[in-house]
Amino acid sequence: MAEAHEHDPALHDTAHLRLEIERLRAALAASSGTIATAESPGSSGGGNTERELAAKNAALIESEARFRTLVEGMPQLVWRAVDGGCWTWASPQWTTYTGLSMDDSLGHGWLQALHPDDRSAARAEWARASSGSHFDVEARIYHKLQGRYRHFRTRASSVRGADGTILEWLGTSTDVDDLLKLQHRQKVLLAELQHRVRNMLTVVRSVFGRTVEAGGDLETIADHFSGRLNALARTQVIGSKTMRGETDLESLIRDEFLTVGVTDGPSVTIEGPSVSLPLKVAQTLGLAIHELTTNAVKYGAFAQSQAKLDVRWEINMDCGEPRSLDLSWIEQGMPAIAIQPSRRGFGRELIEEALPYQLGADTELEFRGGGVRCWIRLPLPEETVTDREIRG
Repeated sequence: MAEAHEHDPALHDTAHLRLEIERLRAALAASSGTIATAESPGSSGGGNTERELAAKNAALIESEARFRTLVEGMPQLVWRAVDGGCWTWASPQWTTYTGLSMDDSLGHGWLQALHPDDRSAARAEWARASSGSHFDVEARIYHKLQGRYRHFRTRASSVRGADGTILEWLGTSTDVDDLLKLQHRQKVLLAELQHRVRNMLTVVRSVFGRTVEAGGDLETIADHFSGRLNALARTQVIGSKTMRGETDLESLIRDEFLTVGVTDGPSVTIEGPSVSLPLKVAQTLGLAIHELTTNAVKYGAFAQSQAKLDVRWEINMDCGEPRSLDLSWIEQGMPAIAIQPSRRGFGRELIEEALPYQLGADTELEFRGGGVRCWIRLPLPEETVTDREIRG
């Protein structure tokens, strides 16, 4: 955790506070010495002494004001202590933040503001620091306004006298709660990214293997594989636009159509409610949409000017049944004699076997006279059904 706070501003602020403390101590010592001389019997040059005393007092007041301004303008909670963590002073920020008064915070009263589980660690760190020059602990401090504990990084440096003995400790407590949450979020995102990369490599390897097994010359294999790889990439791009990595179904279909220069219009209908699909579902369904689109370009609705394509989906919420996505792909206006595929290709295998196996879908694919017709019923996780879908 030390690396996470390598540039903690509290270190910089503590150094400034130590400098102000030393200035105050020097001014106090000088003032005390001057007062003693001024009051000594037989002292001479009273006018000069009084002027010197006034100047040093003015410097002391200025240093005190500078110290107060520095402390009260800091976002950190500032405090002073002697060995063993016995506090002698706490800044206004501390009392406002924790709700503990100055009197309640002095001595070891400040421990009341720490989470009960963190108090022993703070005591142990004070025991260790007493033989060194730095105090450093991470503990939760109670925020009275929020009514909860927040993580703080608390550090202190010793202030030593001329003989090297520790006179006191000057410390700051810096709120790192948001930083720790961000670090946790980054770890979660990294783990999710690694999972997605492994999953994507598995999918790519599978797609490549099935593309090669389907046969054909090298150029045909390369063309098919490139198209499928691009379809996977588009799904990833759409999913990366959301925090949860989900993919909007309509965007998935429209992006696929745009790759072949098709938009909805008189001959193409794209209609359905807003549906966000988890990445795993979007990848497989996206490949199925790609295969249907590729077939439409070569042999189906996109290859005939008079043909039409109707793509629709809805959320099925029948009582007693799990929510599902019902998607239909209906081509019309093709030759009345159905053109049956000469072999069982990747697309047909994907729709009739992979979707049911991987996603638990019910599918039906027909090569009828007039065009291809495909129906897919896909179980939906509960969180993919939005309020808009329910209202619809």
